[in-house]
Amino acid sequence: MKKTFPIHGIFGIVLLLLSQLLLFKKVDPFYSWFYCFAWWSYILIIDAVIYRLKGNSLLLNRTGEFFLMIPWSIFLWLIFEAANLSLENWYYINLPKSTVERWVGYAVAYATVLPGMFETTELLETAGLFKNLKIKKMIISGGGHFVLILLGTFCLVVSMLIPEYFFPLIWVGFIFLLEPFIYRFGGKSLLKDLEEGNLKKIFFLLLAGLICGILWEFWNFWALSKWVYTVPFFEEGKGFEMPVPGFLGFPPFAIEVYVMYNFISLFRFGRGWEESTYGLHPDKKTRPLAIVLTAILIGSFYILIFKAIDIKTVDSYFPRLQDAYWIELQHRMELPKVGMNTIEDLLFKTVEKKDKEELALRLLIPKEILVQWVEKAQLVQLKGLGIKNLQLLERVGIHSISALATEDPEELYIKIGQSAQKETPSRKAKIRIWVREAKKQVRREG
Repeated sequence: MKKTFPIHGIFGIVLLLLSQLLLFKKVDPFYSWFYCFAWWSYILIIDAVIYRLKGNSLLLNRTGEFFLMIPWSIFLWLIFEAANLSLENWYYINLPKSTVERWVGYAVAYATVLPGMFETTELLETAGLFKNLKIKKMIISGGGHFVLILLGTFCLVVSMLIPEYFFPLIWVGFIFLLEPFIYRFGGKSLLKDLEEGNLKKIFFLLLAGLICGILWEFWNFWALSKWVYTVPFFEEGKGFEMPVPGFLGFPPFAIEVYVMYNFISLFRFGRGWEESTYGLHPDKKTRPLAIVLTAILIGSFYILIFKAIDIKTVDSYFPRLQDAYWIELQHRMELPKVGMNTIEDLLFKTVEKKDKEELALRLLIPKEILVQWVEKAQLVQLKGLGIKNLQLLERVGIHSISALATEDPEELYIKIGQSAQKETPSRKAKIRIWVREAKKQVRREG
């Protein structure tokens, strides 16, 4: 039975449109936090559409499960962030310098993974897709389950030990490892679906994964704080920031997080987010001590991995005018008086030659000095290069995008490594990205 479109859906639509508008106007917090605003808007909209279509939705009718899903979403994604410490398949740029703001950003962003994926899955199911999708019943023996567990273990271990060649296996390993246990202990099992010849849930998840993957990459592409990929063998030919073959990883990832969440549900007496499992065993309650211990363990894991992300995965903070060490302090203090409060203002208001001349006169500095300021400001913002990496480049004599564009990435990597003091030198993949982006910009400016 169709219901009235809920108000939280209207709020989501307004928030998404407003976020998009203020992103392009570079108005904070929408400029810095666009990805989070976009995803939470999407979740609200999709949930409202589901409620409108069938009168039952995750947020309105399974509210407790919706909010319980949020900390588990953070937890599950942090498992993959932990894996990325070895894989090194992505890194973050232009993040806030404040630890509190950055960690809140991690939590708010990672909290969208499960709600976004599962709301999309439920919408596809509600739309009635794949109604007649059936296959011959597939019975997997106990021995087959053991083989799946071994296969899952192999996928996870080899992806960590030899990530350059086996990194894709991280996106399927937990499926094979955990699904036999879910089946064995009576949880919501995809193996059970296969036994019944029912492929609908698998196809819903695969399609939901692809849809969410496209949205992840689309919204990440426009965001200020974002991730950049350094996937081996696939640095060229990207859709947004993702190498095109990488989109093939999103469908199995949807199945993987579904399986992981169903595995967690085993410890909650089988209760889950779907209508068929939400109300299971209402008489059985989790002991308060178990809840407290779980919260402590999960919270500790959050802190541990957040800290590891800060150390290993965050490559740059968003450069502020006060961080522009190449501009003398007295001039940094004068720039806001002439309407330049950010590095972006400096770049935007010195595009034309006459603009540079006028600003140089107002600040009583040679025009050549101002040009150097602008060149370094352009370089520090190139693909989120950031202050720390700018300093590394300056040590090897690179002070502008045009100079960076002439470099050979392999040779530059060696030079940076030789000049690095106590810092860990940048990875080759990052340097290739910098040089490639510099070449693109030089070509655009022609």
